[in-house]
Amino acid sequence: MSVSWVMMSVALLVLFLKSAKDYEKVIKKSLKTFDEVVEAYYTTGNYSIFIKVMTHTIAELHSVLATKIQLIDEIQSTETLISMQNPILRDIKP
Repeated sequence: MSVSWVMMSVALLVLFLKSAKDYEKVIKKSLKTFDEVVEAYYTTGNYSIFIKVMTHTIAELHSVLATKIQLIDEIQSTETLISMQNPILRDIKP
């Protein structure tokens, strides 16, 4: 039996917006157009938006950050966490 592995780089990003009113603009006009952004959450607390980004390589992840996400004017700053492993992945029980 042959097993084919697909390596992916997964990053979780915290986005700090310049203004909370920019939330919908950032989601609709920017983040939704990036195929690499696979999830987005509007959060409470210190952070504005929390996103999950998936790419094939770290170099591609760097490119997405530098040429797409960090160029969005409404984003003040970002924090990036690179996932090393996903030991728990499950759906909620009914």
